[in-house]
Amino acid sequence: MDGTERVQPDSRYYLIAFLFLAVGVALTIYSFVSGNRRIRENMVRMDLPGQMDLELKGHETYTVFIEHETGDDRFSAGSKVNCQANILPSGERIEGIATGITHTYTYGSRTGVSVLEFEAPHDGTYTLSCQTSAAIAGQKMDAAIGGGSSRGINIVLVRSFVTLIVGVVVAVLIFARVAMLRLGSRKEIRERGLKPV
Repeated sequence: MDGTERVQPDSRYYLIAFLFLAVGVALTIYSFVSGNRRIRENMVRMDLPGQMDLELKGHETYTVFIEHETGDDRFSAGSKVNCQANILPSGERIEGIATGITHTYTYGSRTGVSVLEFEAPHDGTYTLSCQTSAAIAGQKMDAAIGGGSSRGINIVLVRSFVTLIVGVVVAVLIFARVAMLRLGSRKEIRERGLKPV
């Protein structure tokens, strides 16, 4: 015997912690991307400027997003898009409110920014019209409208954040436990007059 003893558990157990961290990050990315894709696919779109008729559910909050090419600073430079919703056939205007918290999503090369929220007072047909300012004339943009989209984006963000936190916490706990066991093993080996390796 050469007076040495292997520290237990093996340092390869740290890989389990990194595996949980990697899985947590991967699930976070998957949750975020798939959640945004689901929200985006459930939206109705129209070219801007434009107008379209929609069948909406009563007492549902609808959010209007303006979707443009990611990185095109003409939209973010303060250019405006004005949208309004009207009840058909009366033409009565629904008072929308500018979104207090701007919700955004990025999907591929497109970015969506919330500009308006309104609540449909009852089931029925509504018309949505959106006009653009001269500052963004010629820019390829769409209006996308979805029921509960702002709430959906918040849920996706919270779910993704929780998934990441769980992955990190589990990884840290495993790492700490392995480190504590290895420290205890080193101490025990030294107390027996051997050299830990």
